[in-house]
Amino acid sequence: MIGQTQKPIEEILEYLKDNEKIVVVGCGGCATVFHTGGEQEVKEMAEKLSKAGKKVLAGIAPPFGEFTCYAPWSKSRLNQYRKEIEESDAILMLSCGDGVQVVRELILEEEFNITKPIYPGTNPIGHMGGGPTLFKEKCQQCGECELGKFAGICPLTQCAKGLLNGPCGGTNNGKCEVDPERDCAWVKIYERLKALDMLEKMNEIVEPKDWSKMTRPRQIEVAPLELK
Repeated sequence: MIGQTQKPIEEILEYLKDNEKIVVVGCGGCATVFHTGGEQEVKEMAEKLSKAGKKVLAGIAPPFGEFTCYAPWSKSRLNQYRKEIEESDAILMLSCGDGVQVVRELILEEEFNITKPIYPGTNPIGHMGGGPTLFKEKCQQCGECELGKFAGICPLTQCAKGLLNGPCGGTNNGKCEVDPERDCAWVKIYERLKALDMLEKMNEIVEPKDWSKMTRPRQIEVAPLELK
């Protein structure tokens, strides 16, 4: 999931300083989980904007499981509020950056032929897993997963230096040189390989990472889902 925090209201109001009529759009995916753009947050943001003198024409909160960054869902949901969107001066998105850009490009501009300001209301901070309350960054979406080489622990993300062939010389008592409060990723890899009786893998030399597969922007084409 895309971890995120909500932007300070002062920053949001600065974005909207020249706009009076606003449509607020949330997301039923990551933004709902992280309490930055679910139904409650959309309602609260609408109230804050109203108190600041803005006229909120609509607060659109997709249900849980309906991701703003998935264009067919966004099209179906936003089409119900097309009149309000057309009358608005700007749109405030309480979603990750993907959601902001999908709504701008694929929905407003391509589908609705609407061009107007669209602003982010959250700060995405990375791909995270866990829950229900604590989430940690586990994957940097490098384009070529290496977990099979490292006992299911990613040194690219878990090691502060991204080392692929064992720990640095600064590890001390199983802790990271960069952050002494954090476990050394390579100590964790060693301990897991030992538990799996696969310590011989520690002697295998891993080739340098092929970062060309992380060249951006990336894209992928898949068969469309049938929406119910």
